Amino acid sequence: MNAPVFEPNDQGLPTNQDTGAWPVGTDSFFQPRRVAFWVLVALIVNGLFYLAYMFSIGLRVVPVTALLGLTVWGIYTLLFVLAFGTLDLLEQHPPEAYVLAFAWGGLGAVYFAAPANIAIQSLCAKLVSPEFVAVWGPAIAGPVTEEFLKLMGVILLVLVARNQFQTYLSVLIVGAMAGLGFQVIENLSYTVRSSIHFPLENQVYPVLLNLFTRGLLSGLWSHAAYTTIASFGVAWFLLHPRRPMAARIAVAVLCFVLAWAMHFIWNSPFLEDLFDGGYGEMAVMLVIKGLPAIIVAGLFWQVAARENGTYLHALAAWFVPERDLIRDDEWVRLGAPMQRYKVRREMGWTHGWRARRLKTHLQREQLRLIRKAATYGRGAQTLRHELAVRRLRAKLDPIIEAKA
Repeated sequence: MNAPVFEPNDQGLPTNQDTGAWPVGTDSFFQPRRVAFWVLVALIVNGLFYLAYMFSIGLRVVPVTALLGLTVWGIYTLLFVLAFGTLDLLEQHPPEAYVLAFAWGGLGAVYFAAPANIAIQSLCAKLVSPEFVAVWGPAIAGPVTEEFLKLMGVILLVLVARNQFQTYLSVLIVGAMAGLGFQVIENLSYTVRSSIHFPLENQVYPVLLNLFTRGLLSGLWSHAAYTTIASFGVAWFLLHPRRPMAARIAVAVLCFVLAWAMHFIWNSPFLEDLFDGGYGEMAVMLVIKGLPAIIVAGLFWQVAARENGTYLHALAAWFVPERDLIRDDEWVRLGAPMQRYKVRREMGWTHGWRARRLKTHLQREQLRLIRKAATYGRGAQTLRHELAVRRLRAKLDPIIEAKA
């Protein structure tokens, strides 16, 4: 079944041009008839073989580092995913979208970035000097190849399932996952390689050192933030089809250049002369260099959250007008992840952990009801979520009334 043809209206909300009805999208991320799907899968599988080869060497030479590093960076990934889930950001797409995005960043992009960086630095060594490359090589090569490759995964996912990307936030969260995948696998490979060449016979210390420097000191303003910034340009290009093509391309290029600049500053030797080699001063320097990226990414997230709220309000008003399913106060907070989290937290403080857990499930089921209805329409396919909302509310209301 083909999805209706639609264009955003003046408020940025889609309308069916043929019938005036709200569009019902049916695209999934499993699209074997689309070339973009097989390009994405082929390059991910290719990267998987590369990672397996790299990791097998680590298992033979530094087995403790390899296994401990895999565990540590796996937990690191889960913490980020948990944070995204706590803010309901993962309700934008089905799980396979995030698996593909993470796999592209960690497997597809990483595989091509390594030789591309080496090639660019070798060229710079010939054109300028080896001394120049030793200082500026990472700042020149890394942003060019890595930001381009990560963003290609976001574009491929959009080409695979265009109807899934109706808001800025739906694009940004995929970009963040692609960046996270690149960041985690790159950190794992650095951990294994540093252990192989580590001056001490200690396979645990390299893991802790890389976790501290690459995970804690630079985790918030690393690849996930850069790809979020670049992805905003893709989102603007997609969601403003009535704007002149030149303007759409200019915004996309500007966001990519902004992500490149943030990455360039991070990899560059800027500010290094002002700080000594101690961990304390190094931490201060990393924070100063990383703050611009996290500020810009945060601003883009804020814009995306507001636009997502408008979109969810319109979806709910169209598909779920029943106020027993979504009450007025819940409707207002649909597109505000932090406000929804604040309500859950206050619910726990006032009425206990069980009330907070029920409220969390209730909010998730409301979002799933809206998005399932927007994808397939109301009917038997949304009945499970409707029943879940009413069942959870029937359990939650008595707890609230008992302590009122």
